[in-house]
Amino acid sequence: MGFFSAIFNKEERAERAFDKNLRTALNKRLQPEERWAALQALRDRGTPEAIYGLLRRFTFLADGKGGLVTDEEEKNWVFQVILEFGPRALPELEQFVMAKEGPAVNPTHSISQALQLIRMIHHDEPEPVFEVLKKLIEANEPGYEREPLRKEEILAFCKEWKDPRLAPLLAGYLEDANETIRFMAVECLFQYDDEAACREPMLKLFLPEHDESLRIHNRLIQGLCEKGWSLKGYRSFVEPHMNADEFQILRGDTIVKKKGA
Repeated sequence: MGFFSAIFNKEERAERAFDKNLRTALNKRLQPEERWAALQALRDRGTPEAIYGLLRRFTFLADGKGGLVTDEEEKNWVFQVILEFGPRALPELEQFVMAKEGPAVNPTHSISQALQLIRMIHHDEPEPVFEVLKKLIEANEPGYEREPLRKEEILAFCKEWKDPRLAPLLAGYLEDANETIRFMAVECLFQYDDEAACREPMLKLFLPEHDESLRIHNRLIQGLCEKGWSLKGYRSFVEPHMNADEFQILRGDTIVKKKGA
């Protein structure tokens, strides 16, 4: 009985130590030395819960001594530790990018580092990264959000990743309530050559009911010109927003730059 009691007591002490280290590692107001020790203890524990705890270090900005420099150093260290864990960290990484930790107002739960880790651990294999992005995009639909940080990070990653299968999934963000998200979606979608998925949703932004921003109209005109995509069905809506000294529309309803412009 004493033997089993000793085992249980050891496990209980380990759990209490884990809970304490987790609270310390995620306390933005403590001294950096205290957080460092706790982060290292989580690394040494190496369980799924500890790995997820390390990932939660990406959800806040540290206060106190060292400021942003210390904050960045800690996050870079966590990044390297997770990378060293390799494939065993993938379930927690996928859980982390789908979760929304921290406050709803002014959130700082960044997933950009986790997306990069997923890509690197998969050695840039397109299929598993696409599956994660597909779930992530479907879980973050276009619409109103007070703080659309998650959508911004998705679009920033997809702009660099450039998987053509993403174009139809990302086109929905052209209808987002946030102008920055719509602009990022335009920028991202022009990385692809999927006219079938992108042309009409983009051209719809010229319809009067959208009352779209000047910078989005200008970026669309520039991109449509570069891609050579037809304005068919939308010419009368696009033409008033064009700079007549710089662009013209040809008979085939495509935009070209004027000579010397």
